Amino acid sequence: TQLQLLIEAFTLVFTAELGDRSFLATIALSAAQNPAMVASGAILAHSLATGIAVASGALLAKYISEKVVGYVGGTLFLIFAVTTAFGVF
Repeated sequence: TQLQLLIEAFTLVFTAELGDRSFLATIALSAAQNPAMVASGAILAHSLATGIAVASGALLAKYISEKVVGYVGGTLFLIFAVTTAFGVF
């Protein structure tokens, strides 16, 4: 159902964002600046980034299968993990 999809998307994004670098940066910025403005800026930025991700996903779905997206995403994730572990970036 649509409600299940909403809950799944919320849970996925919420747990992925909790504790990441942008989360920690937002905490630090809120400690030093106006928390209401930091929250507003963070919400706008995350909304825009999510909108781009959703639009990109909808566009990609027209040309490649979900399975291919999974393989490409998984491969990129592993590449980023290895390069981060070895301090390449």
